[in-house]
Amino acid sequence: MSAEKKADINAAKDTICSAISDWTKTEYKYGDPIPTLVNGRLSGHLKDSILTRNSRINKIVMPVILEAPSTKEELKILKELVNHSELTIKDIEDLTDAIRSKVGKIADKEAKFAPSETVMQEKIIAAIGTIQTADLALRRICSAVHELISENQLERNNTRGRPKDRVAHTVAYEFSHLYCEITQELPTYADGASGPSGKVSPRLTELFEKLAIKADIRRPLTAAIKQLTEENNKPT
Repeated sequence: MSAEKKADINAAKDTICSAISDWTKTEYKYGDPIPTLVNGRLSGHLKDSILTRNSRINKIVMPVILEAPSTKEELKILKELVNHSELTIKDIEDLTDAIRSKVGKIADKEAKFAPSETVMQEKIIAAIGTIQTADLALRRICSAVHELISENQLERNNTRGRPKDRVAHTVAYEFSHLYCEITQELPTYADGASGPSGKVSPRLTELFEKLAIKADIRRPLTAAIKQLTEENNKPT
C-alpha cells in the first residue's frame, strides 16, 4: 500500500471514530470497545474480542484497501498468495493438532510435574493461542482475495460497460450497518440546499472524501438503507 493510500485509510478511520463519538456522545478512540445505545442512552458495548475489536471499523475501509486488481499479473500474484496461505493454514492445523496431543499427554501426568514443566505447559498453551490468531488472519486474507478475484472476473466478463461502484456501495453499507448496530435505528438519507444533513449523510460524505471515492453518497446510501430495512424485517 502506498504512503498516500495509507494516510487516506488512517484519516478515514479517524472519521469513523469521530462519527461513533457523535452518535454515542462519548470520546471514542480506535481500539476501544464500541458503545451501544437504547432509546438514545448508553446501554453497553458491541460484543467483540481482542481479535475482533477493530473489525467493524476495518470492514468499512477494507473495500478501498483491497480494490480489485486491474492486470493479469496482479491476479496471478493474488492466486499465488491464496495457494501459499492455504498451504500454511494446513501446516498450522497439523502443528496445532500435534501440540494439543503433546499437551494432553503431559496433562495426564500433571501430578508428576516439576515447576519448570508446569511453566512450559503454560507457554505451550499460550503458543497455541498465537498460532490460532495467525490461522484466523490467513483465513481472512484468503476469503478477501477470493472475493477480489471473483469480482475482477465478473467485471471483465461484463460487456455492458462499467458496473456500479461496488466500493462506494460496500463502504456505505458497512458504515450504515455500524450506525444501525450502535443506535438500534435505521440511518436516513438527508440532503438539502446547504448539503448533507443528519447523523449519517455528512459523515458518509466526509468518509468518501477521505477514501478518495469519487461518487455521490445518495445512491450507495439509499441502497444501504433499503438492504438494512429488508434485513431488519426478516423473520427471526
